[in-house]
Amino acid sequence: MTIKSFPAAYSSVNDPLIWVVYDAHSTDPTTYPNYKYVADCFINGVKIATSRRFQDPTNNFGVFDFSTEIREFINAKLNPINTGILAKEMPQGEWAIDVQLKFREEYNGTVGGYVATDSVRTFFNHYNARTSELTILASLGSKPLSTRQINIEVFQNNDNFFLPYFCESSGNFNVVINGTTKTIAGVHNNSIQLLNISPVAINSEYPALINDNYTVTVGGTTYQCKVICEPVHKNYPVHFLNKFGGFETFNFYKAHRQSFDIERKSYKQLPYKIDSTTGAMTIKDGTIMNQQETMFGIRFKEKLKVQTNLLNDADWQYLEQLILSPIVYLQDGPTLYPVTISESNYEVKQIEIDNLNTLSLELSFGSNYKTQFN
Repeated sequence: MTIKSFPAAYSSVNDPLIWVVYDAHSTDPTTYPNYKYVADCFINGVKIATSRRFQDPTNNFGVFDFSTEIREFINAKLNPINTGILAKEMPQGEWAIDVQLKFREEYNGTVGGYVATDSVRTFFNHYNARTSELTILASLGSKPLSTRQINIEVFQNNDNFFLPYFCESSGNFNVVINGTTKTIAGVHNNSIQLLNISPVAINSEYPALINDNYTVTVGGTTYQCKVICEPVHKNYPVHFLNKFGGFETFNFYKAHRQSFDIERKSYKQLPYKIDSTTGAMTIKDGTIMNQQETMFGIRFKEKLKVQTNLLNDADWQYLEQLILSPIVYLQDGPTLYPVTISESNYEVKQIEIDNLNTLSLELSFGSNYKTQFN
């Protein structure tokens, strides 16, 4: 059996992952009746799925797409385990995944042994959107996985401000902050090193290094970080999974508004009561009128509308990734709350057409709460 083609390097688990195989036995139904190609999919050496395919009637190829099964073994998580510059590593299973396919034949109701084995191939949890090619990660090895601008606004009390770095090869890499070099050692290949470039994280490793504006250089890119002491309104950092599969942060520090979706359950009763001794009708108990409608259960869901500073054209393009992100956290104090974005449409604005604008988002907290039962 011959493996005719396989997914390209740097392919995404969110696109079709196609293997094509061929064996001349598929053209001989007399000797090999009811012929099928059989593919076993292995992740980290463990078989996770088996697929059978009849040969294509045009060319007798066997065509397999295991993208759906492979996606189930990717679980992106934002759970920073360190308070310093390296927040965490996103290893195998959180961003990249190693996959191997082995092929067999089935005919006359019997499945044989392996007759072809593909190489171990690494796929990634990013998405390509509208593109002319499906390997956008190919040029981003040993670089930040971000399209954000190099000018960043941070706050003195920002304790989380994430920037993902694509560590294509195992070993060490450097992060240079205001001329001070932080060497991050012992990282794994094909992993995301999630950096925390906030003033609080940097100062936790290098006390008093950040008191004013600063620069962060990693993977050949230098970010100019402008430190804002205190905003007029409360700052809400929003952390989100970007298109490359790493987590980033954007500060929403203009006017915000809290709201609630409320669901009430009630029952009604007569406005009067009959005294059990005298039989007299009463409409109040002392100075308190009888209840005619009683609330016995109230559920509510909290929402928060947050707003950015004025955005330029590049910001509007970049924040498309936030709107499309399946994983979004809003930070309030030290706690990160999972939220969903209510908006279902997003218009990329341009200064030349729309002038300067801010972005407002309505964020919905995932939990439904209830008050006291009555």
